[in-house]
Amino acid sequence: MPSARTKPPDAGGMLVAALGGTSVILGASALRRWLLGLAAGAAGACVGGALVFFVLRPCLGERPLLLPHAAVVSPAAAVYRRVAPSVVLVTSRSTAATPSGTQPQLGWGSGVIFDPRGYIVTNEHVVAGAKDLTVTLADGQTLPASLVGGDPATDLAVVRVRAGRPLVAAAFAADASIVPGELAVAIGNPLGPQFALTVTQGVVSAIRPMLYGLRPQDERVTAMIQTDVAINPGNSGGPLCDAQGLVMGINSIQVPQVSPGIAAAGLGFAIPAGTVRQVVDDLVRHGYVRRAWLGAFLKATPPRVLPAERQAVDVDRLVPGGPAETAGLRAGDRILAWNGVPVRNYYDLVLRINAALPGQRVALTVSAGGVIRVVTVVLGLAPPPAAAS
Repeated sequence: MPSARTKPPDAGGMLVAALGGTSVILGASALRRWLLGLAAGAAGACVGGALVFFVLRPCLGERPLLLPHAAVVSPAAAVYRRVAPSVVLVTSRSTAATPSGTQPQLGWGSGVIFDPRGYIVTNEHVVAGAKDLTVTLADGQTLPASLVGGDPATDLAVVRVRAGRPLVAAAFAADASIVPGELAVAIGNPLGPQFALTVTQGVVSAIRPMLYGLRPQDERVTAMIQTDVAINPGNSGGPLCDAQGLVMGINSIQVPQVSPGIAAAGLGFAIPAGTVRQVVDDLVRHGYVRRAWLGAFLKATPPRVLPAERQAVDVDRLVPGGPAETAGLRAGDRILAWNGVPVRNYYDLVLRINAALPGQRVALTVSAGGVIRVVTVVLGLAPPPAAAS
């Protein structure tokens, strides 16, 4: 029987470590103490080394270790770099009647250069009634501006500056490429020059047909871009951009409250790029917007529905000698389809008229007294605003 001195330790509680060629046999308790001591020593060496590195290194005259700033550029920053040179501050000076007489008024808005020759698109409500207009470019240069034309129905206007050099123009997106959920970036001048060239971001919340116009008589159905991007007074007329830096629309309105006492948040609207292109082209060429004209007053039943709901649209009365009367449309006709595509409601029909061109031939499927027929209408040119009023 072996003695206690020569009895080998339990195999699970020993460690054989080769230290300088010497084999050392440790018991379980000794092993734990040895491992703890080893770990503590290693930790102390690391901490001590770090302290020496960060504390003593500057003392030795060398620069301390600094982590570099992340080189990743956010999508909003990339959009800002591309579009900001095309964004301007529009300053309007006008007068307002007060009980004590007329008082000067100063207003601000935003705009975006769409033509290197100095043509700038903004909101009609930014420049309406202005006696004097100036534009401040992104580089700080301030220039006098002249009004080319405005369209209260879409709340768009064009002003022009003469800088003596080509300006940086923004690129515009196609309406079909705009989808809910995509990144939206606004650049503008909220509250005026003290917050010039502010960038905010969010998403496209929806594409929503709605009645819009500066005055009730100007209201037209427009497919507006709904967004949760922060938009404040002064952002009006500035661009709403996609992730590629293309202008999706012109920021126009915010909804601060739904009804008295009920606040709204993240509810803003921009005029889509397709509408902007059509309107600014007509304003530059003709001074007003040339619109297709049906020459009929329409009646919707029920009178108010959401744009996605069904609604019957009837011809209430005709303009004598207008395109609809000439084509054979009659009061009381219910319009069922436009070029074979069913008409859902009043919003749907007016959007199609707005998208059409003067002189375009349109096949309208109508019904009256149970009889369905197709009437081909050659759309006319709507009278200019002055004549219409």
